[in-house]
Amino acid sequence: MSSLVTPFKVGLLVLAAVGAFIVFQVALKQNAPDTEKARTVHAYFDDASGLGIKSRVQTAGIPVGEVSDIRLDGARARLTLKIRGDMALKTDARLFKRSESMLGDYLIDLYPGSPDAPPLEEGGQILAVTDRTGVDQAVNQLNDIAADIKEVTKSLREVFGSEHGAGNMQTIVTNLVSVSESLDKTLRESGGTLNSALTNIDALTGDIRRLTASQNGNIEAIVVNVRGASEQVKEVLESVKRLLGKGEGELTSSVQSLQNTLAKLDAAIDNIQSITHKIDEGEGPIGKLINDEELGEKLSTTVSDVSDYIGRAVGMAAEVSLRSEYLFRQGSVKNTFGIRLIPKPDKYYLIELIDDPRGNVTETTVRRYPPDEDESAMQTVLTTEQSFKFSAQFAKRFYFATLRFGVIESTGGIGGNLHFFDDSLAISVDLFDFTARDVKWPRLRAAVNYSFLGHLKVTAGVDDLFNAPRSLDAYDVEDGTKLTTRKVIRGRDWFVGAGFYFTDEDFKSLLSALPSP
Repeated sequence: MSSLVTPFKVGLLVLAAVGAFIVFQVALKQNAPDTEKARTVHAYFDDASGLGIKSRVQTAGIPVGEVSDIRLDGARARLTLKIRGDMALKTDARLFKRSESMLGDYLIDLYPGSPDAPPLEEGGQILAVTDRTGVDQAVNQLNDIAADIKEVTKSLREVFGSEHGAGNMQTIVTNLVSVSESLDKTLRESGGTLNSALTNIDALTGDIRRLTASQNGNIEAIVVNVRGASEQVKEVLESVKRLLGKGEGELTSSVQSLQNTLAKLDAAIDNIQSITHKIDEGEGPIGKLINDEELGEKLSTTVSDVSDYIGRAVGMAAEVSLRSEYLFRQGSVKNTFGIRLIPKPDKYYLIELIDDPRGNVTETTVRRYPPDEDESAMQTVLTTEQSFKFSAQFAKRFYFATLRFGVIESTGGIGGNLHFFDDSLAISVDLFDFTARDVKWPRLRAAVNYSFLGHLKVTAGVDDLFNAPRSLDAYDVEDGTKLTTRKVIRGRDWFVGAGFYFTDEDFKSLLSALPSP
């Protein structure tokens, strides 16, 4: 009777955890769209990567439906959508696929249509679908920009590279040089005339000075008047000289600035001609990119490969699970933490970390000198070590069956699943541990798994079916005393268990339900 107390306690604990989780999930599902009275429509997508069963359909950020079925119809994907019954869908309704997370969280935005359009019938098709997003649009924009740059360089080559364009530029430069020479000539001629006028005035004043020296008495009054007049004239002439001298300097500076500008313009035109010539001849990276068709094809292929890689990375979904199983013969619990990476609906990668109470068994041969009375000279010692095991498997689905292979509980192995009732019920079989020396058959584990409420799972089955149970005496690790219980290391053992699982979208829903600080 006492041997049933522990399983009974574990069962009560599992039932309590399942009940708490059901209440939690019901609280989370209160805001989910009602699909019981939903209407069904369908649409065709050229690219349905990242979308799967239960993918959300929303309008204005509010969930209004989900994807109920995906299948291949010809070269396109046919998606069946369940939309809330109170949504007034029109014949001009539109669908937009967009990414919501780096782990491949895609959803569909629904525009129900204009009020004046005819209503969409039950099971009808939504024709307007946009399923190309992200990197594809960026690549198309880059192609358009490259085409525009090529047209600009072609126009520059036609303007500056032809004989007519070069002749026009040469005519402009010749006219500017002629204007600068005319300005310089005018300034030189005006300077000579002014110098001659000043020389004549200086000679006139000399004659007047000599005349006043010889006829000082008679023309003293005239000399005084003439002196005053000459001084006034001299002041005027000095002012004119200063004025003309300042204007000449400014004009000369302007001419020099114009000549420098023309020289810079000529050098810039030469550089543009050199650049366009090199591009036309295919020199340099830009020239090779524009003129080398093979290089252009390689660049296009590279951009396409990068786009495909990013699309696969964004389209990958993740599922996290935690499962506990009670082993009846062992009398302890086995815990498993797993992550499924799902790049496509028909394949996934499974990584698991297992806490197995059986542990790892190592075999050691010991020779005793001399042996005790009840011991032989040669003894085989089996040692169990409690440590984590890991699994890493690749899985591929074919219709209702999934095949798996890889590492199962730290040894090589294969496995498979059979799915029934929309994947709610699954039968799993794993065959592994082929190299164990102390058993006749490899380890076979079979289980029946049932999933419900979208996140809960219960399981029951048998482990190590082909081998008879084998146990060892257990000893205390501190004082070495023998314990009353025996530790099971091999053989058949029955188990029951339960667990839960969630995707990255469920995790975000959980975070949104928590109170913000």
